[in-house]
Amino acid sequence: MKALAAAALALACLSPAHAHAQQTGASYARMVVIVSRPGQAEAFEKGYERHLQWHRGAQDPWTWYGWTFVLGNRINRFMDGTFGHAATDFDTPVQPAADAADNNVNVAPYADFVSHGMYQRMDAMSAGEPLPDASPFLAMTTYHIRPGQEAAFERAVAREHGTACQTWYRLQAGGEAPQYVLLRAVPSFGAAATLGTPYTQAGVDKVDNELLRYRPNLSYRP
Repeated sequence: MKALAAAALALACLSPAHAHAQQTGASYARMVVIVSRPGQAEAFEKGYERHLQWHRGAQDPWTWYGWTFVLGNRINRFMDGTFGHAATDFDTPVQPAADAADNNVNVAPYADFVSHGMYQRMDAMSAGEPLPDASPFLAMTTYHIRPGQEAAFERAVAREHGTACQTWYRLQAGGEAPQYVLLRAVPSFGAAATLGTPYTQAGVDKVDNELLRYRPNLSYRP
């Protein structure tokens, strides 16, 4: 069944409907990494679930995905993210004061926010439908590029990306730059072992490979 799932994913990427799109304005994302405090993992998850119920009650139009890191240096940390926005969307989130107040009650007492980045999807470097989605696992490969090598790196990836489903994001604000993040949907834990690390051309200083497990109970889809 795992092999069939992987094959189906590969065939979907070969369809013309999955060819990479032209760059659009709705290409921005926010990704936030949160670590629960010692002994507070269960309390954090229950509090985060309550916070998502606030988003549902407020009729938040944004989708919020949630994952737990299961491989890599950030194992057991939590990441949430919202994707497919215009940059101006971040100026008008739903009820920001009420959102912050609920977060302070239900999440902040049990966890620390350790990073928060704003990213832009790079469609010319990508193939397939934009990721992430609700696949069981998400492979995240982070490329740290030497300053001044960004354009060369982008051109090289755009030439070589092929047809395999993948989405690239470039860090715009909120972390060490230049930095690019490659997302690939993974059907099973074992399938992650066959992915490898593509794109090791000149200009890359460091590559981080991580695997995240999708958490439906810690995600919100309006």
